[in-house]
Amino acid sequence: MSTDASATQIKKAETPDPIDSVPPTESLVRAALDDIALLVGGAAALHQLEDDLVWTLTKRMDRIRVRLLRDLKGLAHRDEFEPKTTKPPRVHAAVEEFLIRNRAGMGE
Repeated sequence: MSTDASATQIKKAETPDPIDSVPPTESLVRAALDDIALLVGGAAALHQLEDDLVWTLTKRMDRIRVRLLRDLKGLAHRDEFEPKTTKPPRVHAAVEEFLIRNRAGMGE
């Protein structure tokens, strides 16, 4: 008697995924940041964005990640991850609209 390869179940090791071993809030933050990174990567590939722009976006996102996760864990801020300026010199209108909606809690 033969079985289809697709019907054969392979047992995985009982090692939990790294995201399963973190608190639920941290898990949500990491999942959201993964989605944002994939969004940036997809836009970069689709619109052939310059590498410098993609690196700048991901470095800024990494600073956000570190600051947010340190806040969630109750750890002190580290200045080396803070941007040099408080606000980017130029902001796209769509980004400005998002920031306004996010600050006001609109649509939640």
